[in-house]
Amino acid sequence: MLVLRFDADDLASVRFACSPLQEVVMSLWIWQNPSRYAIHLPLVRMSASRLSGVDWPLLQALIGPAGFLPDFLTPHPAVPRPDIADELDAVRATAHDVVRQDLRNAAGAGGLHPRLRAADTDPAGLLTEITATLHDYWRLILEPHWPTLRAALEADILYRAKRLADKGAQGLFNDIDRIMSWGNGELRIDEPGLQAEVDVSGRGLTFTPSLFCNRAVTLIDTSQPPRLWYPARGRGTVWGTRTAPSEQALADLLGRSRSQILQTLNQPLNTAELARRLSLSPGAVSQHLGVLSRAGLLDRSRHGHAVLYSRTTLGERLMSQMT
Repeated sequence: MLVLRFDADDLASVRFACSPLQEVVMSLWIWQNPSRYAIHLPLVRMSASRLSGVDWPLLQALIGPAGFLPDFLTPHPAVPRPDIADELDAVRATAHDVVRQDLRNAAGAGGLHPRLRAADTDPAGLLTEITATLHDYWRLILEPHWPTLRAALEADILYRAKRLADKGAQGLFNDIDRIMSWGNGELRIDEPGLQAEVDVSGRGLTFTPSLFCNRAVTLIDTSQPPRLWYPARGRGTVWGTRTAPSEQALADLLGRSRSQILQTLNQPLNTAELARRLSLSPGAVSQHLGVLSRAGLLDRSRHGHAVLYSRTTLGERLMSQMT
């Protein structure tokens, strides 16, 4: 059990971030055990042949025998939407003693993998090799899909922000993952193999949703600024449309395209992602979104440079009555 203790100032400093490097690193899990991450099998099928373009044995070596990942591979996001080049620079600048310690923490009792033993003799060279390989993997495997993945992550963050505003800390924390619970100023996380009590002590807590983890995950080193990865909502929809069947009554009322848009917005999405999922032009989607918004069926919210649309209470009521 990991226990994080908060005071009022700590709660005010809770923030969310969307990290592309985090998704690169955590997606390595799906290749080790595809059946456990079955929702990502479309990515495995689309991308398996591209792994020949990366140093795959090195990436495999980074995952410890128990599935742990070295903390330095996922640096604390400096901004809510970091660029992957900046994140890789942060990894490359990691202190060498931290690299050695994090690799050993992830490896456990078995010791360092042979591909990682350069941490003792040439840590700078190993960091260069690791970051170059992670960049190759990003470019070939995840970057082609990043607009879709980012839209899902931003939609989750928007939902969490509304949850915090509406329900407070308890409503936020208890809704993220069943292994997390909040009470009396403490966030308790059922983390196998980890027994620690940590005072947040003004360091804040950063949440980063992930499409590639099945449960909440925290840092191995509890002395670092607290951070939690958690499963993002809508993970099962990123590789396919998977919308509810169109109901004729709703289509007759709104028109086919507007009906499809309203049904697809089970989670907040931007114009480009709606256009991709429904095979419509962004211009057409934008016009339909305007009509639905003016009718009071949709809300708009800005996250960074993205504008996300979600159903209003009226839109939800219409869906429940007609579908």
